[in-house]
Amino acid sequence: MATQSFSTATALSYIGYDLAERNIVVEPSVVGDLVHEWAKQGVKTAFGHPGLVEEVANARADIHATVHNSTSERKIATIYTPSTELIPMIPTLYNLVGERAPYVIHAALKNKDSDASDVLAVRQSGVALIASHSVQQAHDIALIAHLASLRTRLPFIHFYDASAASRGHSHIHTVQYEQLVKLVKNQHEHVESYRKGNGEQTEEGASNGKMFLRPSPLSNIDYEKAVQDIVAVIGELKGLFGERSYKIFEYTGASDATAVIVVLGTASPAVEEEVHRLVVGGQKVGVLRVRLYRPWSEERFLAALPKTVERVAVLETSQNLSTGWGALFLDVAAAFHSGRWAGHQAPVVREAKVQSGSHGICEETVKAAFRHLEAHQEQGSFTVGGLTNGHHASGHVNGVNGTPAANIDHEAEGPYLKMLHQLFKDRTTVANVCENDSVWGKHGVRNPAEASAEFGLGLHLVQIQRRAAFANAVADILKGGSGVQLSTHLREVLSAWLRDRENAEKSAKHGAEAIKLLEAEKHKHHALGDLYEQRALFAKSSRWLIGGDRLTYDVGDSGVHHVVSSKEDINMLVLDTQPYSEKIAPTKTDKRKKDIGLYAMTYGGVYVASVAVNASYAQVLRALMEADAYPGPSIVLAYAPKISKTGRGVSVPLAQLKETKLAVDSGYWPLYRWNPALEDKGEEPFALDSDKVKREIHDFLERENHLAYVLRTKPNIKSEYAASAETELKDAVEGKVRSSYAQLLSSLNKQPLLILFGSDGGNAETIAKRLNAEAKQRNLRPRLMPADSFAVEDLPKETNVVLVVSTAGQGEFPGNARETWKALSAATPSEDWDLKNTRYSVFAMGDSHYWPLPEDAHYFCKAGKDLDNKLAALGAPRLCGVGIGDDQDPDGKETGFNNWRPELWKALGVDELEVKVEAVLPSDDAIKESSNYLRGTIAEGLLDTSTGALSELDCKLTKFHGTYMQDDRDIRDDRLKQGLEPAYSFMVRMRIPGGILSPKQWLAVDEIADSKANGTLKITTRQTFQFHGIIKSNLKQAYKDMNKACMDTIAACGDVNRNVMCAANPGDDEIHRQVQDLAERWSQHLLPRTGAYHEIWLDKKVVSTTENEEPFYGKTYLPRKFKTVIAVPPYNDVDIFAHDLGYIAIIEHGRIVGYNVTVGGGMGMTHGNKKTYPRLADVLGFCTPDQCIDVGEKVASVQRDHGDRTNRRHARLKYTIEDHGIEWFRNQVEERLGYHLQPPRAFHFVSNGDRFGWHKQTSGTWSYTLFISNGRVKDTPELQVKTALREIAKVHTGAFRMTSNQHLMLTDITEHQRPLISALLRQYNLDNSRHSAMRLHSMACVALPTCGLAMAESERYLPSLIDKIEDILEENGLRDDAITIRMTGCPNGCARPQLAEIGFIGKAPGAYNMYLGASHSGERLNKLFKESVGEAEILAELKPILKRYALERKSGERFGDFVVRVGIVKATRAGREFHD
Repeated sequence: MATQSFSTATALSYIGYDLAERNIVVEPSVVGDLVHEWAKQGVKTAFGHPGLVEEVANARADIHATVHNSTSERKIATIYTPSTELIPMIPTLYNLVGERAPYVIHAALKNKDSDASDVLAVRQSGVALIASHSVQQAHDIALIAHLASLRTRLPFIHFYDASAASRGHSHIHTVQYEQLVKLVKNQHEHVESYRKGNGEQTEEGASNGKMFLRPSPLSNIDYEKAVQDIVAVIGELKGLFGERSYKIFEYTGASDATAVIVVLGTASPAVEEEVHRLVVGGQKVGVLRVRLYRPWSEERFLAALPKTVERVAVLETSQNLSTGWGALFLDVAAAFHSGRWAGHQAPVVREAKVQSGSHGICEETVKAAFRHLEAHQEQGSFTVGGLTNGHHASGHVNGVNGTPAANIDHEAEGPYLKMLHQLFKDRTTVANVCENDSVWGKHGVRNPAEASAEFGLGLHLVQIQRRAAFANAVADILKGGSGVQLSTHLREVLSAWLRDRENAEKSAKHGAEAIKLLEAEKHKHHALGDLYEQRALFAKSSRWLIGGDRLTYDVGDSGVHHVVSSKEDINMLVLDTQPYSEKIAPTKTDKRKKDIGLYAMTYGGVYVASVAVNASYAQVLRALMEADAYPGPSIVLAYAPKISKTGRGVSVPLAQLKETKLAVDSGYWPLYRWNPALEDKGEEPFALDSDKVKREIHDFLERENHLAYVLRTKPNIKSEYAASAETELKDAVEGKVRSSYAQLLSSLNKQPLLILFGSDGGNAETIAKRLNAEAKQRNLRPRLMPADSFAVEDLPKETNVVLVVSTAGQGEFPGNARETWKALSAATPSEDWDLKNTRYSVFAMGDSHYWPLPEDAHYFCKAGKDLDNKLAALGAPRLCGVGIGDDQDPDGKETGFNNWRPELWKALGVDELEVKVEAVLPSDDAIKESSNYLRGTIAEGLLDTSTGALSELDCKLTKFHGTYMQDDRDIRDDRLKQGLEPAYSFMVRMRIPGGILSPKQWLAVDEIADSKANGTLKITTRQTFQFHGIIKSNLKQAYKDMNKACMDTIAACGDVNRNVMCAANPGDDEIHRQVQDLAERWSQHLLPRTGAYHEIWLDKKVVSTTENEEPFYGKTYLPRKFKTVIAVPPYNDVDIFAHDLGYIAIIEHGRIVGYNVTVGGGMGMTHGNKKTYPRLADVLGFCTPDQCIDVGEKVASVQRDHGDRTNRRHARLKYTIEDHGIEWFRNQVEERLGYHLQPPRAFHFVSNGDRFGWHKQTSGTWSYTLFISNGRVKDTPELQVKTALREIAKVHTGAFRMTSNQHLMLTDITEHQRPLISALLRQYNLDNSRHSAMRLHSMACVALPTCGLAMAESERYLPSLIDKIEDILEENGLRDDAITIRMTGCPNGCARPQLAEIGFIGKAPGAYNMYLGASHSGERLNKLFKESVGEAEILAELKPILKRYALERKSGERFGDFVVRVGIVKATRAGREFHD
């Protein structure tokens, strides 16, 4: 690394020349001069040969051909251009993305305001966008862009500040040529991949350049992987950059900031400087610099921000915005409402427009932005900076004379108009729109006649005729008919203009030249003077008519037909303003509206496009450019939803964005372009730019023989095209199946019964399935489906309907019934909603104990009751009264179900038939017994590519193989609306007794997480790993990869002895060696013996099974899961009393003399069911080390033989002991042993947490315990834990040891290695000292979005809750006091919250039961303190208690003991007392 004096231009050309083979220079510049000179001198690039340089004199005309020549030769190129030339390059950018060409475009922002409008306009073209400000940054970011482009095979636009302030010279650190050569060699495989043409788009005609605007390849590119690669490149360059640090999102400011501004990477460093001054002054503020703008990573953006943020201002320097809101603002707002924000509530996001003339963003700008945020306004933008320098916003045009009318600031119409003016500038002529609200209704037009397309058509025709007469006059002059004597030059120019007058670019060029010559020669003849007076007609106008919804009601009367049939070069922009959320409600479907696009395509000779600015900005630009270039009428249909009101915390632009995403994703508003001009050239005229298309358009394409091409570019269309615009979205395949099924059943003489269910947790679905099975036996004709899978507008066609609905949250509908309720709640009695012949009954399910307060009682079964009342209000007659299934009844929901069911069958007239009512699914034991020792049909299911799921029965078996099927609940509702199956994936848990891995194994699981899972690792509360997000097609290979690393998942889940946990914290190496040995031997002893695992996952030879294949377990295995742990006092880090079987090491004179055996612990329970409860294990007795395996086997065998196999909620060992007593159980064990256990020995526990930091082991080596927040090993811009551990694994010679509290120990570190490990820990900021003691003692389960049992957030919420509790701790001097705090999303107890001094168990979204009073050592359960509390209540309750604890505690008294002593809660000594 050397220090040199460079300007920005020198820095860019220095990197750009060396890291490319060809340099393409757009417009003369210093950069161009430098690369020309180096090429002339024969200076070699890092590729080993002199660079080539090409200048593009006319960028708009020649850039595409120049780039195409370069890509066809597989050259790697750098392009230097002003940002103003990017928009005309959009087709070129799409081609570069399609070619997967590693090109870097250095785009200069030359204005003083650092206006990035032109760069943002191409943000959806698929290229990567990365920004810099200073000379040093230009050098560094250019290097990152070039190497990342090679790595990702994506073109990059590096946009940088090229204002006067950045054009001077600065002393910067530069990477030397030899280092650049080495860096290029490191990318050899990626370079060769490009050379060989691997990965580019290969549609017919694309590779030979015939298709100028090819279909978008974006769907074929893994942009999340690209982000990971870019982050990796930045990390690899860290050594070269020294102290200069770059991230894709760079945060500066207070760690607990409540107000944050967001800026692009081109902003001045003065922003950070001012924020630093404000923070030093005590303000809780921060700034986030967006270094990498595309690909946009919502997850990394949100992770870079403090979770305390309440208000955000997005500083937009773009002066020529073509949208109502800036692009960066829309991305930021959408990110906070994506469901990924880990904070309690999405912050208020506002746009700060930095005015022209304010010299970009400076200190005063920052201060002004924070002042506006302090005003606490919920919505709206504000302006900071200086005067506008006379700049005017684009406006509507009255008639076609170009006179600006009122400024356009409407949220939807304005963006499209501004885009027209941005693209076509002075050529733009807009007719038909006179005021702001013209497309929104009758109040926007002065003259009603102007609302007709015929009015605007007439105005444009006049202009066309005037220009035609002008062209005739030019032709007459050229023929000499007027006797005009022309100069040779003028004659040539006028001839060229006449020839090219319909070409906008060429006519403008020739016209400008002609005007100059006419000015000199107009005095020669009055005919020349006339031409000069009409000189405005030299330019070819871009003629536009703009209208709204009313144009779609009557294609003939509105004048649309006249425009289409005119064959004139006139463009129509038709805005559809109806929000999708209103469209899908049957009662709000406007059946008068016609599909103008389909009409125009069918008519022929018309360019047609369907666009949406909030879905694809670049696609809108392409469509407008193509419409303008088409030599005939064009119709561009633009989606512009009108938002009348928004929900809390949702701004108008965000609401529009959501509406647009729904409309496009569903197929209601497909994005496409139809260009007949391409057909004349033998090319495909239709390009689909979204993934779905309406059925009517699909049929049109099929008739016109264009469907085959569309299916090549979008192969999923055939099975996923959307229903017609007049009906609810239906999945085509399911529709055909239902139709065929209905036709088949119509021939049968059976009474129909439609059974719909709304179910989140599966209980309502189970009831519905039982009804379905019984209905068949009663000779009915039942159909069963989720409520939202049924088209609600077809309800009047049904004769008998049963709805089974559970209750979610505060009386809300389950996810798969919400759209049904939305449609029904909006319906009113009418001819379309005549339900007098539709008989119905509702079975409503809930838990009355959830709502103990009188004011909350109405939430109980609210969803089902509301449904019953609404159907009655719509005139539907009841079959029988609403049934109520209450979990608090003697038999739970069965009590109400068994009372309601006979009434239903009686009303249907089938109650006399005798039927055998059976469970829909066989019992778990029956499934296990018939599974052929856990084989089932898993192997066959893995081969089924028609679904991402495995069958329900097989999912009962895959648990034994260490995997659970899950789906992403964050997007479940959206996928359901789209007719797609849930986003299924698999969680895979490893079997690692004692949680120990070698560094080589750590690197293996790290790679599996990246290549097969979601890129993260989860250290579980069972002292092992979980992978999340493994799709079915990757599942088998993931198992093979684990096997290669000598690891497996056998019995990590299921009704067997699961992963054996072992104390991780003892400092005595010999003691740990002994307990680790016991853990491994016990795990191996009770490992299932079936060959199913190796046959299914590792392709081992199938062998015939025998009756003795499972000598211990037998065919039915254990009644429920069985968990074993080993503890070493005085530390209870494994929570010994929370498990089925435990061994407490008894140490005398430095050696283990035996173990106290504990039995019958378990945390799982069911909300509101007092028959279920957590239980602490009993101490059964003492055994010697050589007796441990024998004792454990006999304990497990008693549970195997006597555990409850009829009720899985009562099947754990804890209930077996509760039912029979500990003495009975001890006798059973001792009888099987043939000897008596010794009395328990004394022991003492002090804590159930981990010991963090450095600890010396008895062997002389060291260990270091790392805090891992909730066990999630991942990288964020703030903290790269995963990368850090990967780098440590590369040099570590000891072991990795997971703890039972989700943390990680690095063990067996030698004195020689300790400084190296310490340096890596410091480098990646993995210092435990920055955490409060409460955070170090926190634990949370996964919960949402993947756990199917979760009722509330846990892992994604607990850290932010602790942030707020830490404020209370700080106030009371308790930051360093260890208080255990744990959270789960359901009552199953995975994170053992019942053993936390402060525990939270989720009941509903945002609502938790709060428990207090467990002992710090894990030997006493906590007690319910408050039910169904949200964050505000939690903080309000904890604040006085923590303050009282700080003031009144005794010396050494723990928080859990304190709240019991002072009577805040009662002590819970036994499980049966838990609910008292």
